[in-house]
Amino acid sequence: MPEYLRQQSLEDRVAELERRLAELTRTNQVGSTTLTNGTLRIRQGGAIIVMSAQDPTREVIRIGDIRMPDANGTPQMGMQMRRDTPANELLFAQQDGNAWSTTGFGTQGLAMYDRAGHVIISADTISGKGTSFPWRPVGFGGSGFFSSARTPNTTWQELLVAQVPCDGPRLNLTVGLVGDQVGGINTGGDYRVVVANATTVASGQVPASFNWIFPMVGIDMTPWYAPGNWVRVAVQVQRTSGATTGGTDNNGGSIRAEMIGAYLLGS
Repeated sequence: MPEYLRQQSLEDRVAELERRLAELTRTNQVGSTTLTNGTLRIRQGGAIIVMSAQDPTREVIRIGDIRMPDANGTPQMGMQMRRDTPANELLFAQQDGNAWSTTGFGTQGLAMYDRAGHVIISADTISGKGTSFPWRPVGFGGSGFFSSARTPNTTWQELLVAQVPCDGPRLNLTVGLVGDQVGGINTGGDYRVVVANATTVASGQVPASFNWIFPMVGIDMTPWYAPGNWVRVAVQVQRTSGATTGGTDNNGGSIRAEMIGAYLLGS
């Protein structure tokens, strides 16, 4: 025990300790601090919090425990940035929004939000590759010599083709297909979607009904994932039935194709 405490009464000692504790409490704050060549570690569910200068009760930045634990109550360590406004809207976050429903944080992702709370940019948390949002349209065009999306051939021919960026986990296509009618005879055929000139990812039939069909195709693009690169995607068709003479090309009935929509999106 320090000598100055031994020379005091018990009441004085307690009073002195209380005074020193109060002083320590008042001064236990970090003001202007520089950390050089060191490491600041936040352990066991702690957090760094930046408060608004306008409203000292309003959080602007939280790094560490974001108060969204998993099903076991384990704190989720992440990051949240909020607008310094009275509504305190979420602006940017690294978090798993459904952490409460499972163990661990397997779908923790990164996202930016508008003031209405809508996601405007987000990483894909299912495939772990590329962006989940925004979706991006992909333009297709005819690949034939006259850029005509039709063919009477009985072997596979490309009608629609695009160079698709390799930074999205999924490509959704909606294709319109129809066999024409020559001399009262309907034309039928087959279609397929081919990636990288080698891999057939979807296929089906074009009925000999003289009616449009609109197959929707979801393509897993993760095998070709390579940001900054692209891969060739083509819609191919072949005629399997119908007239063998006459028609638009005087070679019999034709299969026609058009691209209704093409989007890169998340898993």
